Amino acid sequence: MEKLGLNFWTFIALSLFIFSCSPSDEMQPDMDGQPDPNDDQQPPNEEVEAVPLKELFKDYFPIGAAITPQHADPNTVHGKALLEHFSSVTAENVMKPDQLQRNKGTFTWDNADKIVQFAKEHNIKVRGHCLTWHSQTSDWMFYDEDGALLSKEIALDQLKEHINTVVSRYKGDVYAWDVVNEALYDWDPDGLIFYREDSPWYQMIGESYIDSAFVYAHRADPDAKLFYNDYNSIFGWKRDKIFELVKRLKENDIPIDGIGMQGHWFVGTSEEDIRTTLDLYRQLGVEIQITELDVSVYLSGDETGSESYTEAFSIRQKQAYRMIFQVLLDYSDIISGVTFWGIGDDGTWLDKPGRKAFPFLLDENLQPKPAYFEVQDLVQNY
Repeated sequence: MEKLGLNFWTFIALSLFIFSCSPSDEMQPDMDGQPDPNDDQQPPNEEVEAVPLKELFKDYFPIGAAITPQHADPNTVHGKALLEHFSSVTAENVMKPDQLQRNKGTFTWDNADKIVQFAKEHNIKVRGHCLTWHSQTSDWMFYDEDGALLSKEIALDQLKEHINTVVSRYKGDVYAWDVVNEALYDWDPDGLIFYREDSPWYQMIGESYIDSAFVYAHRADPDAKLFYNDYNSIFGWKRDKIFELVKRLKENDIPIDGIGMQGHWFVGTSEEDIRTTLDLYRQLGVEIQITELDVSVYLSGDETGSESYTEAFSIRQKQAYRMIFQVLLDYSDIISGVTFWGIGDDGTWLDKPGRKAFPFLLDENLQPKPAYFEVQDLVQNY
C-alpha cells in the first residue's frame, strides 16, 4: 500500500505541474500561429455599432455625398442615410450649366432649389458643382446660329451673366463652388500641352476664361469658397499642371481658395502618389477638398468584372480605404472636406453591364460594409 500510495501522489503532483505550465485555452495559438481572434479583439462587424460618418470625422472635416433631387427627401431610404451619415451635399448634376440654363436666359431652378432647401432644413452644408465646364454646357454658350464659335466678348458676357445669376441666387446657402472644372490637358507625360485646347472656352477666350470665372464668382458672393476641380490630380502629368495653374492665379491676385481633387480611385491607388500631391499643394497655402471620392474594387479599368461583391473585393477595399483615410487624416490641417460621389453602392456612374464597381462605404442597401468598419477603427484609434 505504501508503494501504491507513493505512486499515486507522485502522479497527482506531476499532473498539477504539467497543467500549471500549459497555456490556457485563451492563449493557445491557432493552427496558423496567429493569436486567437477572440482574445482582446473586437467582435465581428455585425456586432460593432456603426458610428455615423459625420460623427466619426467631426473633428477633422465635413463628410459629403453627391446627390440627386430625389435623394433630398427625409422619408426615403436615401434621405435617411443622408441625414444619418453626411454633413455636406453636392448636386451631382442639377447645378451644372445645361441643367440650370438649357436655353439662353431661361433658368430652371426647381431641382437645385430642392437640394438647397433640404440642406438648409437639416443643417447640411452645400457645395456647388459646377459653374464653368466644357461639358454639360448648352451649345448656345459656345456657338452662334450658324455654328461658329462666339466672339471673346460675347462669350465672356454670357459666362459672367450665368455665374452672377447662379451664385447670387444661392449666396449664403452654398458655401463653396467648383468654379472651373477640368480645364487642364490630361495625358501628356512630356508636359507640352497645358490647357485642354479642345474646350470651346479656351478656343474662344484663351486661358484667361479661368481667371474671369473666379472673379465673377467672387463678386457675386465674396464669402463663398472658390475651387478649381479636376481628376487624375495625383499623377505627375496632371498634378504639376494644377499646381502651376493655381500658383499663377494666386500670383495674379485671382480669388481662389482651394483645389478640388476628384478622387476617382482604384483599390490599387498609390499612397505615395496621394502624399506627394498633398505635399506639393500644401506649398500653395490653399484648402484641399476631395470632391468626388469613389474607390472601385478593381485594380484597373481592364480587370475582369463581376456583379458579386466577393471576399477578395472586400479585403482589397478595406485596405484601400484604410490607407486613403489614414493619409487624409494625416493632412487634415489642409483638407477642409471629403465628398463621396454618391451615397451607396446602389447608385454609381462607375457601374457597367456585368461589372459593378461597389465603390462606397455603404452597400447597395445603404448599410455599412466591412471597409466602413475598417475606417471606423482607424479613426477611433488615430
